[in-house]
Amino acid sequence: MPGKLVSAGLLLWVLLSSFGAAADDMVNAKTKANYVFNFTKFVEWPALMNDTLHVCIVGAEPIVNLLSELASRDTKGHLLQIWSGIDDPQICQILYIDHDAPELPALIQQVRGNQILTVSDAEGFAGRGGCIGFYSENGQIKLEINPDAVRRAQLKVNALLMEIARIVR
Repeated sequence: MPGKLVSAGLLLWVLLSSFGAAADDMVNAKTKANYVFNFTKFVEWPALMNDTLHVCIVGAEPIVNLLSELASRDTKGHLLQIWSGIDDPQICQILYIDHDAPELPALIQQVRGNQILTVSDAEGFAGRGGCIGFYSENGQIKLEINPDAVRRAQLKVNALLMEIARIVR
């Protein structure tokens, strides 16, 4: 009987742990989606030709779904078009690449120097030449911005966004 109790307790712990991890993943996805949405308000694309901002997401389906729900909200007069995966990254104004996406290095090279805000949750992303990286600190999702990468992308980031981020080069 004590062996069954230990096994049942262990099973309950495993189930609750995985539920907690799934809940944490969803909270993190919501936080990242909200950040990406708000980047549309705090970043300027000087050569934006039309009223549509293309947000391309590679490898992060929960973020695609969450952003699709936010797409109808006001973004400084721009319509949002959310793309899941991309054939041509040149259409993007924001390119979010999940840390697990095998295309990450190739996409970064492909868009370098274009007016594309590159964003990822890959470890050290901004320090490796991406514009904005997500990192976790004390259980919170935080930002790091590479001003040199932003400048190469010919974008302007609002000072308020710069103030809440860790600056990396």
